[in-house]
Amino acid sequence: EVETVRAALAAIEWPNDELSVFATLRGSLFAIGDEELLEWKQRFREFHPYRIPVELRAPSGPGFVAGDEDTRHFTPIVSALGVLRDLHRRRNYIPVAETIQQLLHVTRAHVALVLRNGGEQALANVLHVAELARQYEASGGISFRGFVDELRIASESAQAAEAPILEEGSDGVRIMTVHKAKGLEFPVVVLADLTCKLSRAEAGRWIDSENGMCALKIGGWAPIDLLLHDGEEAARDKAESERLTYVAATRARDLLVVPVVGDGAYEGGWLDPLMPALYPPEPERRTAARPPGCPEFRSKDSVMNRPDDDPARPYTVAPGLHQFGSVDGRRGYSVIWWDPHVLHLGAVSSFGLRRDDLIVKDGDMFAIEERLAEYERWRDDKMRVIEGAKQPGVRVQTATSWAADAAAVGIDEVIADSSLVQVVEIAGAAERPRGPRFGTLVHAVLATVALDAGEEAIARTAATQGRILQPPASDNEVTAAVKVVSAVLRHDLMARARNASRMRRETPITWLQNDGMLIEGVLDLAFDEGDTTIVVDFKTDHELAAGESRYRAQVQQYVNAVSRATGRSTSGVLFRV
Repeated sequence: EVETVRAALAAIEWPNDELSVFATLRGSLFAIGDEELLEWKQRFREFHPYRIPVELRAPSGPGFVAGDEDTRHFTPIVSALGVLRDLHRRRNYIPVAETIQQLLHVTRAHVALVLRNGGEQALANVLHVAELARQYEASGGISFRGFVDELRIASESAQAAEAPILEEGSDGVRIMTVHKAKGLEFPVVVLADLTCKLSRAEAGRWIDSENGMCALKIGGWAPIDLLLHDGEEAARDKAESERLTYVAATRARDLLVVPVVGDGAYEGGWLDPLMPALYPPEPERRTAARPPGCPEFRSKDSVMNRPDDDPARPYTVAPGLHQFGSVDGRRGYSVIWWDPHVLHLGAVSSFGLRRDDLIVKDGDMFAIEERLAEYERWRDDKMRVIEGAKQPGVRVQTATSWAADAAAVGIDEVIADSSLVQVVEIAGAAERPRGPRFGTLVHAVLATVALDAGEEAIARTAATQGRILQPPASDNEVTAAVKVVSAVLRHDLMARARNASRMRRETPITWLQNDGMLIEGVLDLAFDEGDTTIVVDFKTDHELAAGESRYRAQVQQYVNAVSRATGRSTSGVLFRV
């Protein structure tokens, strides 16, 4: 299912990839039959979301529908291609996770997956892809194609693991290593791979932590240090393997299933530490009681097949309940040796529906209507929650945007009519560049250059900021910016800022309006002079062309916000650059 979703995402990103489009149409999301796909390929030559034949296109209405009786059976293909086309168009305008959710919703994948055997795990794995998309975007990913590439790399390198689900609620089996099972507990645990070695016969490495040395065997050759400590390292490796066996056995809460050989313990396997606790003494192996809750074991042989139909050995463990007495004061326990003859071995796995009773036509109509009403109530509640969550808890606006709105309704003139905002300016050069690009460059230099910088330092800063602009600033713009910034720094106001007891630059500021709107701004410059704080806002001629009263009102709001926050007398300066 995860591979089907990955192929669908690849088809959404690359509609020209006919193999991905074909795999998506044939996969479990759309489940279009081979006969229809083969006939489409024979008649129309290609599977492409943007090249649907004219005779199959709907004259009106959303999407595409198949036309006359001769092409009616192509309707699923046409609809599926339309879905891929629409998702391709929107893929870069909505989050990746939302594209995945729309794909699952339009194909009803949630229901189709969960009704299958082991459907909970399949659905969890598919939904995990959407969670990976959210993590991808949260980590800075902005490209739909980049996420599809990451999925492909993870698939090829086998890095993707199954999504965790509740074991009690799953009718499937989870397979994991002993290391991954540490700290977990399950109702039933089956220890597999009886013939896996408990430990290596020879040590593969020896570490001398005191001398900072590691001796490794390479190409079958071992250094003398490793050979001298071979027995020590092999014993340590065996002890560690026995600890892992203990970890594996103690993961079971209710039932532990261990593979064994009825004629005697398999030696050298990783389950060796458990064997003494499983095999009864030889004189008692042929005597077993009937275990409670188990079917009747008719055979006295725990080995399924023997060469030439030989009988069981005198020391073969008989199927049934074997009671072990107390050892070293510990309470006794019991082990059930299962009769393999009663197992349904070789049964064909069922890949059909797990709850086919939910979709039969002769079901309980009243129950169906009740479940449908319950679903619709859940859906309506969900939509109400979503709509409520769309309402912003906090309304935020930038100071510049607020000033533009104030000018639009004419309140900027009232706010700006105050003696607390002074306007100063420097003489400009008629031949200097104009416009927003030059204003951005001047602002960037004023924000980063030291207030006591000389012309050489200003020139270096202007050159750096000019390269940051896209496209980069011209030499003429950089030279003009150096002259403007130099003139600003020579102004008496900047000399007062340099000599201030406390001075701040590029300081974020927020305040709350009476209507609940949170305004965010940035103070270009603020400094304390005696008992008064001076707030300075630099504006270029391009900005002031929109109206000086607008920015006087903005500075006035800065002044009010700083005064409320500090409790100091505050005045503002609108510095025309």
